[in-house]
Amino acid sequence: MSLNSMLLSVLQTHRWPAMVSSLLAGASMTLAYEPFGLSLLVFPLFALLLYHWLRSDGRGVFIHVWLFTTGAVFTGNSWILIIMYYHGGSPAVLAVTIIVLLAMFLALFHAIIAYLFSRFCTSGELSRLLVVFPVAWLLAEWLRGYIWTGYAWVQPGYTQLDLPLSGYAPVVGTHAIGALIVFTSGAVVAVLLKKLSWQKALLAVALMWTVGFGLKQVSWTQPTGEAVEVALIQGNIPQELKWKRHMHRPTLQMYQELTLENSDADLVVWPETAIPDYKHRVPAYLVNMREAMEKSDTDLLMGLFIRNLDSGRYYNSVISARGGEYLKRHLVPLGEYVPFRSLIGFINRWINIPMSDIDSGPDDQPLIQVAGQPVGISICFEDAFSRDVRRDLPEATLLVNMSNDAWFDGSHQSRQHHAIARMRALETGRYLMRATNTGISSVIGPRGEVLEIATPFEREVLRAGVLPMSGQTPYVFWGDAFILVMALVLVGVACYRSRSGQ
Repeated sequence: MSLNSMLLSVLQTHRWPAMVSSLLAGASMTLAYEPFGLSLLVFPLFALLLYHWLRSDGRGVFIHVWLFTTGAVFTGNSWILIIMYYHGGSPAVLAVTIIVLLAMFLALFHAIIAYLFSRFCTSGELSRLLVVFPVAWLLAEWLRGYIWTGYAWVQPGYTQLDLPLSGYAPVVGTHAIGALIVFTSGAVVAVLLKKLSWQKALLAVALMWTVGFGLKQVSWTQPTGEAVEVALIQGNIPQELKWKRHMHRPTLQMYQELTLENSDADLVVWPETAIPDYKHRVPAYLVNMREAMEKSDTDLLMGLFIRNLDSGRYYNSVISARGGEYLKRHLVPLGEYVPFRSLIGFINRWINIPMSDIDSGPDDQPLIQVAGQPVGISICFEDAFSRDVRRDLPEATLLVNMSNDAWFDGSHQSRQHHAIARMRALETGRYLMRATNTGISSVIGPRGEVLEIATPFEREVLRAGVLPMSGQTPYVFWGDAFILVMALVLVGVACYRSRSGQ
């Protein structure tokens, strides 16, 4: 028996080595994301999963996909431990358990879809590798981003930001890039199993990547109006000190001084919750900032909490010093709210996540006008959802993301988050200004390129000129609807042909 045959024998489904290999392959996926950046690693990892997928019955498919995705979600989101354990005071065992359970739950989306496709679409092996499996992954990823408010972190598409496949982002979005990754891996498996000649596989993959490279050269949007001079303030307030009483006055004074020093800019942007207080408790300070900005003819966006004095509910928000406010719409599970809190009340005593009972703002909020431009604003986690950013387009000519990733200290979360912001700029064809407390603050161009970037964990003011952009990319126009319809049509044809014996 050859070494290759022996390896395939060991990796047969329903054996523990095969299941362990799926779990470890998924857990290794985090190395393909920032800050590790081993982007090409996704292809052999998915190839291993697809091999198990192809060689399994319905039950085996469910197990392998579930283990793979559980591993990917757990390692990719392991930074949640920091906010629960270090900042929330939860016991380490409980924090790890909750993260594991979250990963296992989120993996069900992919496992169930894979199981259903395997049971009801019994097309040939080549069709499954190149059509059915990529579509199943796309659909599962899309559903996971919607159901129960959605969770859209660690999507494979983010690994391709600096590679040719990213050219598809402004046309069909990040989910589609994930499907193209699965297609490429499926072509590799098809060659290894002699279901497809290497010449045909190479031609198909090369054509797909060449088109992607060509799409990266297209300018989907156009500048409109004059450049806007922006100043992004990275305050670098440690999270463990941010809400301490003795830090309140120094924090406000620091932001005020840095803003006045940069009042020659058209727009100054502070991070999420830069003001560690409620709006109604700092009226004099806000009046002073408004008067200073009116005097210098500068616009200022500030992050803080707004409390409804009648209901007692509060919101994570952005206000403009010269008028206008935005209330965060998409909250962070286990960060800004605890899912099913009423059902897990018995463990509330051990889950003490700060600011974890926030209300979400309404969907239909008017855009804030700053520097003469309508601006689409997202707060922290919101930029992980393309639909949340797209809803402000094409009216918004600039995008702003305000975050406080200090919650996660020096973990890989901040690099992952920065990559997500780059993808949103690429999908929408807009300049995106990202102001964060401890990093990574940056100015991102409409092709997802980083134009300016601040040093993490340093107090810094980032200055740059950005161009308001008009028009809309194809993806902004049709969203995910186009690729979902096309994908379902393709898999429908494949399933029909298999049932009709063609």
